[in-house]
Amino acid sequence: MTNKSNKHIWDYLAFYLGLGHAPGFAVLVSGPWGIGKTYLLKAFLKRQFGDETAKYVYVSLYGLSTIEEIDDALFQSAFPALTGTAAKVAGRVAKAGLKFLKVDPGDWNIKEFFNKFDAKVYVFDDLERCEAPINKVLGYINQFVEHGAAKVIVLANEKEIGPDEDYTRRREKLIGKTLQVASVFDEAFEHFASYVDHEGARAFIRDVAVAADIKTIYDQSELNNLRILQQTMWDFERFYAALSPQHQANKEAMATLLRLLFVLSFEFKAGRVSEEDMVTGRGMNARMLAAFDKDKPKSPIALAGDRYPMVDIDDNTLSNELLVDYLVRGVVDPDAIRSELSASRFFITVANEPSWQTIWNWFDRSDAEFHAALAKMDKQFGERAFTRTGEILHVLGLRLFLSDREVLPFSRAEVVSEGKAYIDDLYAAKRLELPPAGDFSEVRFQGWGGLGIYEHETPEYKKLFEYLSTTMQRSVEDTYPAKAIQLLAEMRSDVDSFYRKLSLSHADTSQYVRVPVLSKMPIADFVNAFLDLHPSAQRIAMMALKGRYQYGRLEQELKEEKPWIASVHDVLMKRLPELSTISQHRLQQHLEWYRQSVQPQEPSEAADEQTDVVS
Repeated sequence: MTNKSNKHIWDYLAFYLGLGHAPGFAVLVSGPWGIGKTYLLKAFLKRQFGDETAKYVYVSLYGLSTIEEIDDALFQSAFPALTGTAAKVAGRVAKAGLKFLKVDPGDWNIKEFFNKFDAKVYVFDDLERCEAPINKVLGYINQFVEHGAAKVIVLANEKEIGPDEDYTRRREKLIGKTLQVASVFDEAFEHFASYVDHEGARAFIRDVAVAADIKTIYDQSELNNLRILQQTMWDFERFYAALSPQHQANKEAMATLLRLLFVLSFEFKAGRVSEEDMVTGRGMNARMLAAFDKDKPKSPIALAGDRYPMVDIDDNTLSNELLVDYLVRGVVDPDAIRSELSASRFFITVANEPSWQTIWNWFDRSDAEFHAALAKMDKQFGERAFTRTGEILHVLGLRLFLSDREVLPFSRAEVVSEGKAYIDDLYAAKRLELPPAGDFSEVRFQGWGGLGIYEHETPEYKKLFEYLSTTMQRSVEDTYPAKAIQLLAEMRSDVDSFYRKLSLSHADTSQYVRVPVLSKMPIADFVNAFLDLHPSAQRIAMMALKGRYQYGRLEQELKEEKPWIASVHDVLMKRLPELSTISQHRLQQHLEWYRQSVQPQEPSEAADEQTDVVS
């Protein structure tokens, strides 16, 4: 793939290796990281020597920090049979190599190596990534040129070495010719595309218009990094494969997605955009906030938007959370991708999208569509029709946004007041939809349904979010008494299930593990039910409490149960005289065991003790 665009490098290296005398200098092949220097050189060596790898020695200096480690790498390349466990200890391979060459280690010098081994060329790659002092490394390589009369090629990104007087002086002595590697997009692109296994993805990427978009993005990035291009193309193959045929058939949607994903991938892999930048700095909200605060420096996302004028960096087809999963964590969730894409402007019409979503998409909607949706949203707000947490937050954020633009005839304070009244009404009617298992981690502060929430950074929105969160927590707590009665019935009928639902030490953690539901269980009813259990069931019920309260959890999220469990302990102690002698002893053992369980313990100790009890 490099023969055309970098023909000048191949021609000169062929001339250099063809010299009938010792050249007395090394050749430097230079270029930025990822441009394809290593690939180019290995392709050249393959053309020159075919499978006769013994005719050249290829040494990567990446991460090597001492001359001894470079010796080892040299011998490993020259004598592959010496590699193995010995290669892990600095100097071991070199010593083995000397023994192989019948050279006394005490007499070792570079001339001895050349007397025993005659390669046509020595290649030292990744000079800038060698951790040994640069002057010592260049001195080491210079031995091959001066004392070994060898032909040497050095690969490096000189920009990373930086200005260094010692390097410059030694470089002038060692390097007689510098060859700059040129970017070879067209050939590299076709080469990478040929390795895309998914037939549909490969055909899509090779489409003339799509390939032209990728080239434009590559050029505008100014990274000249073929490695990033390769990784991005192969990542996109996974994304494309996750789409439904309906999604893949929508050319406009696919073009928009490819441009956005390639731009963000290039920027993230190059370190110019971070995960935090994508989460908080991308989207219409972020763009509008930046417009109001023009004195601040542009964000990395805004700079990326300027860098790629053909791409809408704030496009909302996919949520920031999904983009972060894909680009940062390598997560490709077909269900999530298909769901968000199906809900995007490419596949949903104004007629079948929620009213609040039409308002959210005001930038892409006509006045008639916007005002019809506004009237419908106002009507639904008055009817308290929005009961899902995410929808409520979107509507509240949009009302704040519309208030500022005088689309709604209310002040921000009035919007907050009406929002709290809305939440109160849903609570009173028991119509707030609660997250499953009382897990509030799904209630996101700044986005829901793949869309960022308007005004989420403002004090008014934060007040409404906090009020909704508090009210939802109160709604969950309102269910504790009924859940406590259910748990008590379960302890009577299926004590193993009772244990699984309450104990943190059991893998089957549920909605009850982290909420103080037992605080609402009648103490007398629990004690009576516990004493009525078979002794083996009592043991399991006590294991549930022990596993529930270990690691000091009575001082943390279950602190509201502390008075309850203390009262249970006291009542059980009072009931002791009613029991037989053996039952008294058994209950005393249970209570002592419980007492030890609530003392601070190291997790490993508690786990060992739990294992002992179960066994």
